[in-house]
Amino acid sequence: MNKPILFDTRSSLRVTVWHEDPKLEALVNDIMEAAKPNRFVETGTHMAWTVMYMAKQYPSLPIFSVEIDDEYYSISVHNCKPYSNVKLYHMSSPNFLNLIYFDVLKYGLSFFWLDAHWLDYVPLRDECKIVATLDRYICLIDDFACDDPRFSGEVFGGHENNLQYVADIMGKKCFRPNYPSFPPYHKGYGLFVKGVDYKIPNYLKEDVID
Repeated sequence: MNKPILFDTRSSLRVTVWHEDPKLEALVNDIMEAAKPNRFVETGTHMAWTVMYMAKQYPSLPIFSVEIDDEYYSISVHNCKPYSNVKLYHMSSPNFLNLIYFDVLKYGLSFFWLDAHWLDYVPLRDECKIVATLDRYICLIDDFACDDPRFSGEVFGGHENNLQYVADIMGKKCFRPNYPSFPPYHKGYGLFVKGVDYKIPNYLKEDVID
């Protein structure tokens, strides 16, 4: 097995999976066991730590991920060589979702992890517009403790779990942590569920976005 690349050379923060938030990790595994999605779809591969976690935990699960940055894509390809259930794409995340929409996303249940909140163009709203057209999905959106409403900065702690940014697309009903985040790793997240009978864990609270 190829030794994975361990550090992001462009950041002083060490790479973490699920932001070292044990409840977020528990939520991901609960969704997998209870809802039994047909695939895992990630936007923003970075160095493939999330993808590698899912590939190890669920080796028969089809995993799709996209990375626009050349260096991160190259690192991710290296890190994912041992995992035959992982398919990586090198393009913008909306183009990626449109590319796999009819052949992949239209069938069964997709579990989305939307985490492409970087560069000048932040594609989250365009991603959500595509996801929202599906009849069924489970969608976790990362980094909802950001001051910057475009999710392009690395300053956290201002507007905890402010989901107004996508409420007009994903709907006003969502679920978010009922426990505090702990920067720099716990960054907050939002959960949107459509067309799926899934019992929400007690460490999340239902929220209606104003």
